[in-house]
Amino acid sequence: MPFSLNGSFRFHNLVFINMFLKFTIALLACTWGFSCAQDISGPEEDTNAPAAEEATREVPLPDGKTVPKFEPLDEHRIKIGNVIVNHKERTVSFQAQVNMKEGILEYVCCMPNGKLHESLLVTEADPLHISLGMTLLKFHRFEKFFPVRDENFEWLPFTEPKPEDYADSYVQIVMTYTENGREQKSDFSDIVVNSQTRKGLNPSDWLYTNSFFYEGAYQASLSGEVISIFASRTSPINYIGDFHDGVNDTGWIVNPQKNLPLGTNVTVTISQKPVQPKQ
Repeated sequence: MPFSLNGSFRFHNLVFINMFLKFTIALLACTWGFSCAQDISGPEEDTNAPAAEEATREVPLPDGKTVPKFEPLDEHRIKIGNVIVNHKERTVSFQAQVNMKEGILEYVCCMPNGKLHESLLVTEADPLHISLGMTLLKFHRFEKFFPVRDENFEWLPFTEPKPEDYADSYVQIVMTYTENGREQKSDFSDIVVNSQTRKGLNPSDWLYTNSFFYEGAYQASLSGEVISIFASRTSPINYIGDFHDGVNDTGWIVNPQKNLPLGTNVTVTISQKPVQPKQ
């Protein structure tokens, strides 16, 4: 026999020792490697840290030129961007949110690129698309209400219009919203009031004057003006209830007794019907 029982015993011991040494060396190598390796784990989560704020959704600014594809909604309605045109009801409507609950107002509604510090509402509806909707419904407009300049910025001859000249260009504006679980409607006479007398504006004095194009762009889209209280040549819809000799002479504020929570969702609907001219 090449090996005695003792030799065989020693052979098995050697095999066991060899395996033990290999395992020990491997274990030591791993331990050394982990001790020298750089800690690449991320920082521990701080359970007391405030949650990250949700990123604000950016609204693309209008260029005053782009008209989206008309989207039929049903047999009576089409959608142009964020504007809905109802041929049966002869209305143009869009969604907006309450932007101010106190302070001085010069606008009922602006886009995010408008003067939000003095606008009751904010909307993503492009004024170009709103005006296009009113044009499709053949709303009358009066574009000679304001004096204009020529290409050299010189004032052109201007004759102040008479009430009968724009009697068919008035529009009605209604805001619909939900309050305490019930649908409410407002013509803004209860929300926008005179800063001195606290009387509401006259809802019959909204005039569709339209904006204008300059270098191929609809200027209301670039300025963000949609519905203006302080009459503006750029705004497509203007309040003329206190417009005298080319200027508004009344200050308007949010009614302290009727202010809606910021962010309240509303629907603004514009329609048109003949209005008797003022005497």
